[in-house]
Amino acid sequence: MQKSKLIDRLRLMEREELKDFSKFIESPFFNKDEKVIKLFDYLKKYHPVFETKKLDREYISAKLFPEWKGGNAYKKLSYIMSSLSQLADDFFVWREIEQDKSEHYQFMLKAYKRRKGDWFFESTAEEFQKYLEKKPERGTDYYFHQYRMNEEIYTHNATNRIETGIESLESAINNLDLFYFGKKFMYCSEIRLREMHLSDKSELILLDEMLETVKHPIFKNKTLIHIFSNIIYLYETKNKVLYDELKLLIFENFDQFNTEEKLDIVKMTNNFCLLEYNQGKSEYLIEIFELYEYGLNHNIWITEEVMDHAIFDNIVGAACNLKKFDWVEIFIKKYSVDLREEVRESVKIMALCRLEFSMNNFEKTLELLRDVEFVDIQYNLNAKVFQLRSYYELDGYEVLFYDACNAFAQYCRRNKVIGKQHRELYLSFISFVKRLHQAKYQRTEGKKELLERLETTPAISSSWLKEKIENDIKD
Repeated sequence: MQKSKLIDRLRLMEREELKDFSKFIESPFFNKDEKVIKLFDYLKKYHPVFETKKLDREYISAKLFPEWKGGNAYKKLSYIMSSLSQLADDFFVWREIEQDKSEHYQFMLKAYKRRKGDWFFESTAEEFQKYLEKKPERGTDYYFHQYRMNEEIYTHNATNRIETGIESLESAINNLDLFYFGKKFMYCSEIRLREMHLSDKSELILLDEMLETVKHPIFKNKTLIHIFSNIIYLYETKNKVLYDELKLLIFENFDQFNTEEKLDIVKMTNNFCLLEYNQGKSEYLIEIFELYEYGLNHNIWITEEVMDHAIFDNIVGAACNLKKFDWVEIFIKKYSVDLREEVRESVKIMALCRLEFSMNNFEKTLELLRDVEFVDIQYNLNAKVFQLRSYYELDGYEVLFYDACNAFAQYCRRNKVIGKQHRELYLSFISFVKRLHQAKYQRTEGKKELLERLETTPAISSSWLKEKIENDIKD
């Protein structure tokens, strides 16, 4: 039973939610089968792990339902499990509606419409409209619910369509347009962002016409639509003035958007800055940091009580590059607890390595990496890069430096999980850092020759390599 879909559903429930589910299935309105309650009361004792032989179907059948005899016991238990699974699905739906007041209003409208409760329908529509207007958000959810309410009112049997003013139809069309434009621009922004990494370009039907259409007065003060349309223009033009205007528009209207929209807007804008910075435009580094810090101040980087480790890494990297070392130390202590437990220690150690390395504490960096084997292959690769860079920076580590280079190269060649393109980038880094070391101590090559080679040889940590060539190698 441990691998059943029923157990998978129960694992999704938090401890408090489990208590509510118990009340849910004990209600005779939802469930009248006592055997279902009996099975759940037994299973919940093993939540959330559900790893015990006492969950074998044969054991449960004999323990809970000894009256079942013969081969039918397995079939009967499967039926009870199926019933409990369906109740779990119903409970999840009920919880979602309970927590989403807009959806609650939408279902109330449907219910009174179907039952011809005209007075209740009208009062619910008025109450729903007041609720939507009271909320500060003016994102796609707002226009979607406005359109759905327009639709319920217009298709109500009590509505005289002939006498209905044309303005109500225009309202429905406008809300539908605003929802559609907002969502399409959001998805198109994501596609254009991905295209900046690829050579191919998608044919997005009607996008150019829609971008022209947002100049219409109906879209005046519709901030979300203007933000996403400007993000699309930004990806195409890479105009810094447009970026500055977009950033100001976001900051001045941030409270108008729901949680998902806030996250999408800041991530897409920040990803543009990251791409520009990686292309050598150093003025975007401070922009990257400010957007990350703005996101922290507005709590958008933590979703479902978890911060994505890639966001955590990027924040540490941007702040270290700006030499905000005290800020980074506070950030690591404060936000590492929000990382997923299974990666928390690895991410924290890597962040501390980056911090110590950025402060030129190379021996401390090596000490942090000593005897650590990261589960995540990317962190293993990053650790080995920091190890080589630290050995390079320290005098008297020549033997360890070359041994580490050879071991790292062997690791890259033997590890089949590393993609071919990434493998070549890391092998190029190893080869280049060895040449750099030789040029530094044996003067085998000059600065000009190494810089020219770096221009034509993609490698990991190319910015650091260029910095070392400029600073350590003589002409």
